[in-house]
Amino acid sequence: MNKDRVDFGKLISNHQARIFRVAMGMLGNKEEALDITQEVFLKAFKSYDDFQFNSSLETWLIRITINKVKDYIRKERLRRLFFFRSEKTTDNAIYMVKDKNPSPHENVENEQLREKLRSFQDNLKGREREVFALRFGCDYTIKEISSLIGIGQSSVKTYLYRALNKAKKHFIYLEEL
Repeated sequence: MNKDRVDFGKLISNHQARIFRVAMGMLGNKEEALDITQEVFLKAFKSYDDFQFNSSLETWLIRITINKVKDYIRKERLRRLFFFRSEKTTDNAIYMVKDKNPSPHENVENEQLREKLRSFQDNLKGREREVFALRFGCDYTIKEISSLIGIGQSSVKTYLYRALNKAKKHFIYLEEL
């Protein structure tokens, strides 16, 4: 299929929210997730002629998203290594749904929880981070995650189990402080 015949505006409107949620779930930063979302659709536009239709468009776009996020994380680690970036990310939409009228006390508690969850997620690496973000940030099922990242369902469960064990240890440790 030729990209001239594909309505990319419609493709973007149909998949943009899901792509953003995946990027946000893996990165935890709205601005970075928006940048990745744009990069995903640019990549999709440039490489649409190479798309084999072996999977759905959504699966293809999410695979591009995961790869873009991995690339970004690798580059960001190098930047931090050389430039000691110290800004903190606290707007992780995976974990917090804003209350309509939270009290100041609730705001402080929510901010503390977001920071704890962010520090936990920052410690997850590779597949554990991907699986955790796709499961809890985007509500994908085990089967869907398996299809999206191209590994077996038992492997997805293993990575998820490991991530949840790390979460348990992380939060027990934080409570002891």
